[in-house]
Amino acid sequence: MTNLFHAAARADREAARQLLPILSSGLQVTRRHLNDAMVAAFGGSDAEGLWTQRDSFEVLEHALALHLRASPVSLNSFGDIRPIIELANRLPTQTVRSEEQIEWQQFSTPVDIAAAALLLANVQPDDVILEPSAGNGLLVAQLGPHQALHLNELDPARRARLADVFPGAVITDHDGATLNSTLSNAERPTLILMNPPFSRSLGRGADDYAAVRHLQAALRRLLPGGRLVAIMPDWFGPSARMRDQYETVLRDVTVKNAIRLEKCYLKHGTSIAVRLFVIDKVPGK
Repeated sequence: MTNLFHAAARADREAARQLLPILSSGLQVTRRHLNDAMVAAFGGSDAEGLWTQRDSFEVLEHALALHLRASPVSLNSFGDIRPIIELANRLPTQTVRSEEQIEWQQFSTPVDIAAAALLLANVQPDDVILEPSAGNGLLVAQLGPHQALHLNELDPARRARLADVFPGAVITDHDGATLNSTLSNAERPTLILMNPPFSRSLGRGADDYAAVRHLQAALRRLLPGGRLVAIMPDWFGPSARMRDQYETVLRDVTVKNAIRLEKCYLKHGTSIAVRLFVIDKVPGK
């Protein structure tokens, strides 16, 4: 079983690397490109059971992370995000979801939204950065200079890809909702970037407030004076239904920005709206 896992992992990496010239070329990336890369790397087609269409989208995300790490865009203003928007528009829509993806709410951050999040994060060379639910690394793939990077991810296949893209990062496999206790002996981050599962929790299954639990754990973990940038469900806000919980979670911090984004996940196969929060761990409101 271990040998089969390693063989699949090697084929996964090879398929991703075959996509890199297409991503660099400026051409539209098509499903045909994905299929050809998968067939060449795995030695056969999805019809033969060697891989699935969902696997090909995971490989595409891995290739994107590698591409962005190799050719980072300097993010100094919102105008700098335009090339990333153009890259996002060249990607195929992820039309297939696996049971595992749905079970663990594995919806990766679109690359253009990740660029906006990093711009708002205002990353500094001395920042110690934590991503509590790192997935395939798309939220942090465009990071500029920083002191240290800690990536946490439950899924073993995604953890292996993270190690391939971020060889200098610390990579762990804890429940993102318990990081304040499980990482108690680790250096506390000055910056947290996060896109938590919205409605599934480890040990709880369906959990309407999973994202809130992850946000609470991250805020506790964040060093005082630090910054947290989070992609949260659209319902997380000071509405009548959520006001008490919203104000409890954000007590003793300052919300610098709360931006509602519509239809930004269309390339990832869903039309949900989200809210992008920028929170400083300093007293405020």
